Formats: sequence, C-alpha cells, structure tokens
Amino acid sequence: MKNMMKIQLAACAAVLLAGTASAQNLKLMPVGETVRTGGERVYVIPSTALEVELTVQKETVQTGPYARFAQKYFGVIAPLADKENYTIVDAAVRVADAGRPEARREPAPMERPRPQEVREPISRVQPDRMSMENMSLESAAQKAAEAIYYMRTRRAELVLGDYAETVYGEGLKTAVERIDRMEREYLELFFGTQRTETYKVRFRIVPDAATTTSVVCRFRTDAGVLPTDDLSGDPVLLECRPQGVAARAYPADPKAGKIKGGREYAVPDLTECRVSYGREVLCSVVEPIYQYGVKTVVAPEDRGF
Repeated sequence: MKNMMKIQLAACAAVLLAGTASAQNLKLMPVGETVRTGGERVYVIPSTALEVELTVQKETVQTGPYARFAQKYFGVIAPLADKENYTIVDAAVRVADAGRPEARREPAPMERPRPQEVREPISRVQPDRMSMENMSLESAAQKAAEAIYYMRTRRAELVLGDYAETVYGEGLKTAVERIDRMEREYLELFFGTQRTETYKVRFRIVPDAATTTSVVCRFRTDAGVLPTDDLSGDPVLLECRPQGVAARAYPADPKAGKIKGGREYAVPDLTECRVSYGREVLCSVVEPIYQYGVKTVVAPEDRGF
C-alpha cells in the first residue's frame, strides 16, 4: 500500500512539474494601446499566425509510341495514357509571426521544383529510325523489339568474354554502358518515361478562437494543391487542440481588475496543431497560440517576466 501511495505521489509531482515547465514557455504580451516606433499609437490584441508547409511529390508518366505492343513482345503491360499523380509526402507547422493583429490566409510563393529523377521526353525522331522507309506502327515496334533482344545478346557476349581479345578493361566498361543506354532508349518506346519532382507550398493561417478546425487548402491526386473554394478536391485540415495550460497557470481572479496600475496581458495556450488529409495525420506539433489562451492583469511590480 505504501509503495502504491509513493507511486501516485510521484506521478502527481511529475504532472505538476510538467505543467510548471509548460507555463514557463508561455510568453505574455500586453493588450491595449501602445506606441510604436515613430510615435504611432495602435491598439494591439495579440494573435498567433501559423505557417503550414506541404511537401508535394509530382509524378509524370509519358507513354511510349509502341505501348500497346509491349505485352506482345515483352509480356508486360505498359501504361497506355499519359498521366500526372500528386502525393503529399510531408507537412510542417510552425509559428509564423506571433502578435500581429491582422488575420489573413495567403499561399507563400511556391519553391522551384527539385527534380529527383528526370528523364528527357521521348524524341520526335525515334532512336529506332534507321532509314527513310515508311512502315506500319506494328512493324516498327517489331523491329525495335528485335533490336532490344539483339543488344542484350551482344552485351552478354561482351560480359562473358566472347570479345575478350579486342574489348577489355575500361573499353569493356564503356561498351556495356553504351549498350545499356541504347537499350533504355528503345525500351522507352514501349514503356514510356517517368519523371518525379518535389516542391513545397506554404500557407499562412490565423486560427479563429471560435473554432478549432481550418481548411488549409484542397487537394486532388490528379491535380495537386487546389484553392479552398474548389470543392472538387478533398480538404487538407489544420486542427488546433488547446491544452488548457494557460488557464491553469493563470486562473481567473475576480480581484484582478482592481489591481492599482495593473495592465492586461494576453497569455497563449499550448495547442496541439495537427495537419491531416483524409484519415492520414501528416504532422502534429505543439505551439503557443494566443487565440486559445486567457487574459490576466499583472501588477507593476510583477512585470519582470
């Protein structure tokens, strides 16, 4: 029994220490009229803006001219239509600029795409065109398939040493690399090309004290990031879940308004900020947000925080 009581007391002490540590991270800001640099007098109501950053991956598939013959000559079905596919691969949330009174939502400039895997588009003049003879598409596909199998045979002969007397060392390596490159070019005529690139999109969100959920943007796998009013896409949501630390650290005091010379301060609440798309939680962080906090009056002698 004594051991159980010790465990419970230790747990309570840990919770109190955690609450105290959290409260120490809360930065109080004055509420009311203040004078800015240059003598401008403004009335300030502290608020927190959040920056939501989405990392999007775009995959572009371009079909080859002989795509419908891929299964016939190689036993593999190739893509038969060009397509683009978008995926949200990561997300991040951070405080943008605490204390600014204005509220607005705006996408930040999109970063320059960073290619991960880039293939040049299929040339208009196909690499298998060796003469001016006109032939049907199927005949051209057959000749391209024959060229691929021929290159594979030659590469095997080189690697197995059939030409060891004339091709060896760096020359053998270079010959194999060139055959590999030619084979890829021919295979692209059947299976097309694929390009993958990643870019980031940023949004500035000012949470509303009256709600805990905001629509950051909308998203479709075939179109990518869309405006919030484009209902063809599914919403990317920002959920803010206040933890009530501010209210516990600065409980309401009915006598606070009677403090002589006291000034009102805004106290942000530690809030779990979660970005989700569908059922997937993309990221979750805890940030201090003034809109979900409390206001307290501090006496002049206590303003040394």
